[in-house]
Amino acid sequence: MGEYLNNQKGVKLNKLKFNGDNTYIATNETIATEKLLSLTPLCTQITTIKNIESMSDGEYTSFTCKIIGIGPDETIFFNNGPKRIQKLKRAIIVADKTDSINMNIWENHFNLIKQDQSYIIKLAKVKIYNDDISITTTTHSTYEPIEDIGSVNCSDSAHIAHESAISGVITSIGLLEQRCSCPKCYSTDVECNDKTIKCITCKSRSLYVKDPIKPNKIKVNILDSHQNIIELIVDTCNIEALLERCNRTELIEGDLVEQEAVLLALSSIKVFVNFNPKNMHINSIVLNNIEDN
Repeated sequence: MGEYLNNQKGVKLNKLKFNGDNTYIATNETIATEKLLSLTPLCTQITTIKNIESMSDGEYTSFTCKIIGIGPDETIFFNNGPKRIQKLKRAIIVADKTDSINMNIWENHFNLIKQDQSYIIKLAKVKIYNDDISITTTTHSTYEPIEDIGSVNCSDSAHIAHESAISGVITSIGLLEQRCSCPKCYSTDVECNDKTIKCITCKSRSLYVKDPIKPNKIKVNILDSHQNIIELIVDTCNIEALLERCNRTELIEGDLVEQEAVLLALSSIKVFVNFNPKNMHINSIVLNNIEDN
């Protein structure tokens, strides 16, 4: 399926496993065959950066842009089994005639882009942290060089934010404040109650659907080596990975915030954290008591 995704060809899937709630899982028995389709998936339709700014976290998108700025290499650490590995990424600024936006690329894509060159970038992923929107590339993202798109609109809000790194101990965890947004136009200019969302922007009213019981992001406080407490935002999956490293996998299935044992387990280890000082979101968090590789 990855081959069809990269080639952006239609595919017919057989022998999928039903997973409930109208979802299916591909297994080693799933068969993928090429199929001609007349439709173009939304994620591969070329859009503008202005339109990307109204998309939701996790959406995939494709767009035309010019590379305005390329930041320095930044080292990100990941846990891989019993060892710690590192990868490089760069923060760049891309712009079109509608606006500009920050985008992260990984080291396997470094040689695919150049300053002041224009590209069609496909299958990049939208990321939203603390109402700050950016784009990150994935292993499936592609870069097609094109002719210069001419003058672009580079806003003051787009700038390269260098990462910060700290080591310390997690001293508290908590839920993030939930903010309502319109499911139709994604505006946050809404009136929200426990039942409906009234959008001031597009004049619509929608049912208020509460987030899943298990949030995908939480906030943590970290006490660093200088006895400073820093409040950061972290993806839940990163906390679950730490618990696995501590051999406390039984805690993953429950509520991470409500379980006292979760905080006690996390506070017993030292962690090394890379985070974005602009939105205070953790990009990587690993144990700090193992050897580098």
